[in-house]
Amino acid sequence: MIPLLILDTSKRPDIEDMVNAHHHMKGQGDVKAGWGRRTFFDTGIVSLILTFEKPSRCLILLRFDIEKYGGLVDQIIHSEGVYIQPGRPGDRLSTTFDNPRVLAEVPSREFQAEWDRMLRKAMRKRFQSTG
Repeated sequence: MIPLLILDTSKRPDIEDMVNAHHHMKGQGDVKAGWGRRTFFDTGIVSLILTFEKPSRCLILLRFDIEKYGGLVDQIIHSEGVYIQPGRPGDRLSTTFDNPRVLAEVPSREFQAEWDRMLRKAMRKRFQSTG
C-alpha cells in the first residue's frame, strides 16, 4: 500500500500546477526524492525532499514529527513511494477520490537502517514519557 498525502496547496499553487501538468501529460515525469534531517542530533524530525523536474519544476519539503507521524513515514519508507494530491484543509480521500494526484518514487534502502534507529528512539521516548 502506498500512502497518499493531501497537501494544503492554498499557499503553494505551484504544487497544484505540477500535479495538473502530470495529470494532463498522462506519462511519467522526473522526480528525485531524498530523506534528511536538519542536524545529526535532531532525531525527532525527519524530512522528505521531493524535487519534481518534468513536466514542470517544483520542490516540496515535507517535515514529519516522528512521534506523531512515524507510522506514516514508516509506510512511505517500506512502500518506497507516496502519492501527492493537492487539497484544502479538511479534504479526505473519500470526498476527493477523483482529484488528480502524482506518484513519487521514494528510494529508501540506504535510509532504512538510520530510520529504524530514529523510530526506535522516538518510540522509546514516547513510551517512557507516558509510563
